[in-house]
Amino acid sequence: MAIATERRATVSVTVGGQEIIFESGKLAKQADGAVVVRSGDTMVLSTAQGRTEAREGADFFPLTVDVEERMYAAGKIPGGFFKREGRPTERAILTARMIDRPIRPLWPKGFRNEVQVICTVLSADLITAHDILCINGASAALMISPLPFIGPVGAVRIGQIDGQLVVNPSLPEIEESATLDLIVVGTKEGLTMVEAGADEIPEDTLLEGLELAHAEITKLCEAQEDLRRQIGKAKWLDPEVTQELEAAHGDEIRRRIGSEGLREAGAILDEVIPALSMDSTEDDVVRTMQMRQSLALIGENLRLEAVLGPVRQQFEADLRTLTDAEQDSKELKSAKRHLLFDRIVETVELPFPVGPATVDGEGPTVKDSLTKSYVKKAAESIYKELVRRKIAVEKHRPDGRAPEEIRPIECEVGVSPRTHGSALFTRGQTQIMSLLTLGTAKEGQRIDDLSLESERRYMHHYNFPPYSVGETGFMRGPKRRDIGHGALAQRALEPMIPPLEEFPYTIRIVSETLESNGSSSMGSVCGSTLALMDAGVPIKRPVSGIAMGLVKEGDDYVILTDIQGAEDHLGDMDFKVAGSREGVTALQMDIKITGVTQEIMRGALEQAKRAREFILDRMLEAIPEPRTELSENAPRISTVKIDPEKIGMVIGKGGETIRALEADHDVQIDIEEDGTILIYATDGPKAQAAISAIEALTKEPEVGDTYTGKVVKTTQFGAFVELKKGTDGLLHVSNVGPGRVGHIEDVIQRGDILDVLVQEVDKARGRIGLKLIQKHENGATVSPEELIERAKNAPPREREEERPRGDRGGRGGRGGRDRGPRRDRERD
Repeated sequence: MAIATERRATVSVTVGGQEIIFESGKLAKQADGAVVVRSGDTMVLSTAQGRTEAREGADFFPLTVDVEERMYAAGKIPGGFFKREGRPTERAILTARMIDRPIRPLWPKGFRNEVQVICTVLSADLITAHDILCINGASAALMISPLPFIGPVGAVRIGQIDGQLVVNPSLPEIEESATLDLIVVGTKEGLTMVEAGADEIPEDTLLEGLELAHAEITKLCEAQEDLRRQIGKAKWLDPEVTQELEAAHGDEIRRRIGSEGLREAGAILDEVIPALSMDSTEDDVVRTMQMRQSLALIGENLRLEAVLGPVRQQFEADLRTLTDAEQDSKELKSAKRHLLFDRIVETVELPFPVGPATVDGEGPTVKDSLTKSYVKKAAESIYKELVRRKIAVEKHRPDGRAPEEIRPIECEVGVSPRTHGSALFTRGQTQIMSLLTLGTAKEGQRIDDLSLESERRYMHHYNFPPYSVGETGFMRGPKRRDIGHGALAQRALEPMIPPLEEFPYTIRIVSETLESNGSSSMGSVCGSTLALMDAGVPIKRPVSGIAMGLVKEGDDYVILTDIQGAEDHLGDMDFKVAGSREGVTALQMDIKITGVTQEIMRGALEQAKRAREFILDRMLEAIPEPRTELSENAPRISTVKIDPEKIGMVIGKGGETIRALEADHDVQIDIEEDGTILIYATDGPKAQAAISAIEALTKEPEVGDTYTGKVVKTTQFGAFVELKKGTDGLLHVSNVGPGRVGHIEDVIQRGDILDVLVQEVDKARGRIGLKLIQKHENGATVSPEELIERAKNAPPREREEERPRGDRGGRGGRGGRDRGPRRDRERD
């Protein structure tokens, strides 16, 4: 269904039984492209904005993608002191990466204009996931904008619920019962990106999910194309305008390059493009922009074409020899590359002027900067072509390995003496040290974002310092890539982490990349598995990971196992697979070309499984199973169960009691709602002492129990002794010892410490009768017999007047002294 009124348009499409609505023309009208995507009560505003001029000196496409999760979308106020959103949440960063990766390849070659995509979550019902809407909205905003995006792309989520594959399952379904969470992005022609977390899913199930996803992706792409037909703006780069201008002016540009050089040939832009005037219309402005962008692209291609032939003719043999340098060390390979490229730039002979003429009219001896840059681009292009042909057609990898050969692997555990678990995993020139820390249950991460996750007890962080690739750089916290790699490793290992009931610890793993030349993220999966086993975490099964690649030239292709830097950079597909022997736990795939068939995907996954099992064998040689004992530096967890009604007794007023227990015994205490108390201590005796204190605190006194308590009050007839917080017992004057005591204060004062025996418990009247065992005095103990002797020698006390027998003080017949007003009694 489609409706368009006054430059507004609405398009809807049903995906997986749910309606997704694209609307444009109402919000953010000054942006180059703005689309509101809605499904259920989840709504996302996606905008696209670009600069009309290329960034000067840029040798890359300056695309930025931001996802803004606004807490108002779910009716929440942000936490923290400032009560407003700050840096993006981890989930927002991961969503931004999932938008960036599939759209980045879909731009004209050489396009260098700044482009920014922003997705703002306006409403989140916590049923429909906003990440899928963000990806579709970003593509739709680019489609209707004048930016030369070669799209669209569509995105869907595939979940496995109760053994069945479901398109776009709800967030509660994913959180509670999904064994597969698969996000797939693609065009009408094929898939471009895959991101998955799974609970040991077979490879065939993954392939089935990818096939199901593509059928829905096609519908989303068609809906975006429909939206563009209704409300789309004229593209800055129009293929028809480009063809028209190349036919009209291509020969003239070639002639000028041949006679005047690369730099001077650019003057044709000012000659061909008509000047704007005060009488120009909006159509004139658009036409001028299209001509400028098309001529820039034509000039780029013809300049490179003019340089490519001479560089190929003079240096192809040298560049072919350089492809063998991938087997050398990084330093030697880099030196050879710089030497050859510098020689090509300086010595290549070009059939046109390479710089401004000298005063005497002779040709220049030094190339200008523009010519040098195109010579370098030509050499890079030829080198890439030679490497790809060598791999795909000649079946020779740059470093000499066979397609399925894995670089040498070394595994070591226990490399850091004070951490709770550690491992060093080395594969070729990629080296990862994973270090594990065990913490208490309350040390888990609190999640404050637009998801159903509120707390995380397993965290995986990844660091990529610049020295790992032999460079210098700023250390300013984790970059988006670091967060993405950490999340991938976390997804790979999460299904293997034991439940809280079985292993009541918070787990944090940090993977430090010490060297990197190919798939440090999968290296961190392997290293972290070893660290978990070294720490004694009873994981379900060990997990390994591998990075795979594909190079395709025409009908020739080769699938590569354990790709390294050059193969990743020059290949057509790279994907990372992690899992146990039972199945896949994580998958990340980026496809740069169309034509990747199901047969190729199936072969790649089967090849990856063989590689994963090979790596697992090497890992298990270092440590075959998790250790049976935790590290001596790890916290010990002891458990005690109490009556849930007595939880308040352990916590105390304002947390006073639990804080005192933690301070007195040097432990940390967590209390569950069912009365389970977890006690974390660095050694067993401390934990046992805390358990004894908690049991004493919550145990009901029984006849025969002994206590050490403080006298909190004295009366004429005895002393009240605090047995535990909130529970006192009466030591009657007759139970002090084998003899008569005239007044309790003759032998016992308020504040004295006594050992007493429970002699009587009257639960109906709430009374506890005590008998003295001994008194603590000046570091020693005093027996009851000695106290009786002291009482005999005590000075006489003035006898208190007896009350009249009729005056019972309102005690219902119980005798005793006149206690006076209640307030006065409380002062005693």
